[in-house]
Amino acid sequence: MKKESVFEVTHQSILETAKDLFLTNGYKNTSTRDIAKAANITQPALYYHFSNKEILFIEINKQIGIQLKSAIEQIHKEQDTIENQLIKCTNALLTVYHRDIFSFIHQSSAEMEQENKQQLFYILNDYYLIPLQTIFESSQEPLNSSVSSKKAAQFYLMSLSLLFSTIHQLSTEKERSAQISELMDMVLHGVLS
Repeated sequence: MKKESVFEVTHQSILETAKDLFLTNGYKNTSTRDIAKAANITQPALYYHFSNKEILFIEINKQIGIQLKSAIEQIHKEQDTIENQLIKCTNALLTVYHRDIFSFIHQSSAEMEQENKQQLFYILNDYYLIPLQTIFESSQEPLNSSVSSKKAAQFYLMSLSLLFSTIHQLSTEKERSAQISELMDMVLHGVLS
């Protein structure tokens, strides 16, 4: 195998392995030693690809963000109700994340250098919040006059924490769909009758 092919295969293996470990164990509980061991490489080999854990974490979140931004933009293009669009967005997020994304990024950033923390928040804003804002902005159903599309997108993402705590324990797709629909109803219509 060519040297650049070996580099790319190893690079991708590190990204996939680290992504699985970060999503399962969290940022704080995942070390570069854990990642190197799970990827069957040495720690110096990992550092050849990524200068530190923060850079690796940022790259993983950027890749996931690009994937989800594309999915959200595709959902936005579909002519559907805002509720159905948010249900589709939720399903797209659930296929990638095993935990609450908003808390996951915020908790992880607490361990990071200021420059890397800012990069992580740019990713959250550019790949998640802005695409979600466009869904709220283009809805046929107007937002409450005191709620901006940015606040609505933030509220939607924060509300998903309720879902992430139980969704992966549900056994059937029907149960999962019912819980997502119930949450989207509360997000959009509140809890009062």
